Amino acid sequence: MTQGKRSERVMKWLRALIARSPRRALVIGKTVFLAGAILVLGAVFARASLMAVNAERAEAKLPVLRTLAQAYPQYPTWLVPEGPVGFTISALLVLAGMGLTALASEAVRQERARGGQWW
Repeated sequence: MTQGKRSERVMKWLRALIARSPRRALVIGKTVFLAGAILVLGAVFARASLMAVNAERAEAKLPVLRTLAQAYPQYPTWLVPEGPVGFTISALLVLAGMGLTALASEAVRQERARGGQWW
């Protein structure tokens, strides 16, 4: 099976799944998008906080801290993306959420155009 046929089958399956319950797919898409966006924003704020901590440490002539876990050992920082892998996962969550939301919105519009109830 070629890559084109496989991706076409996956898209047909995904559209059929969304057509069964477009409202649920819309909520899931928005939730996945929000989760990825929160991770990205959390990483931005965490990076700014780490820079502030390092500025204070530089004034005290202490070595630079490289990770959030070093700066805040009392908090669970494993959820905040700090490297390329974490940012890639966060970006994929945002893109998947946007795609699912777009497909679900289209299914909702089509259902409304047919005059049926979409929930």
